Amino acid sequence: MIDSSNITAIILCGGQGARLNGLDKPLIDLGGKRVIECLLGRLESQADTLILSCSRNVALYEALGHQVVVDDTPHRGPLAGLHEAFNHVDSEWGLTLPGDVPFVPRSLVVRLQRDAELSGIAVPSVDGYRQNLCLLLNRPRMLELSEFYAGGGIAVKHWLDRIGARPTDLSDCAEDFLNINTDEDLTKATARFQLDIRGIA
Repeated sequence: MIDSSNITAIILCGGQGARLNGLDKPLIDLGGKRVIECLLGRLESQADTLILSCSRNVALYEALGHQVVVDDTPHRGPLAGLHEAFNHVDSEWGLTLPGDVPFVPRSLVVRLQRDAELSGIAVPSVDGYRQNLCLLLNRPRMLELSEFYAGGGIAVKHWLDRIGARPTDLSDCAEDFLNINTDEDLTKATARFQLDIRGIA
């Protein structure tokens, strides 16, 4: 079993929000709580340590009370942020997530752990789409991914293809993997949050 006390969660908050007029997506308010706060609430029972990898609004992220790692090369994509954050991981396992997915399953680690134990890494698939930035991986796999980046690798999905990672199907909770990329996504996320706080969802 992979115990939460031996997991560090890394949340990638360095995106440029290009399709949302440059908004810092994890800091968007859903009507009472920011995206990043929703995500943190779902991860705190699944990991012992939380690291926020960001490239702007550093003080706002620091105010959340978790370790912040500044990504000085956001133009190089999320893999660069992971590479830097891995240097601050002391646990045997890492859980990585994009910062624009506010409703990830509270049972995410439990659902991924069997496959992670078998091959050192697990990545969910939802309705046939692999969630490339959502990974549960052990320390040797973290090292492999960092070496891939240092060798010129530019995307996590290319590394996953290279190692032949077999996704874990979590299509039964597809709605929990809603990520906010567009105005339509933001509308859906805001509606979901309002249902959640009223105890309907």
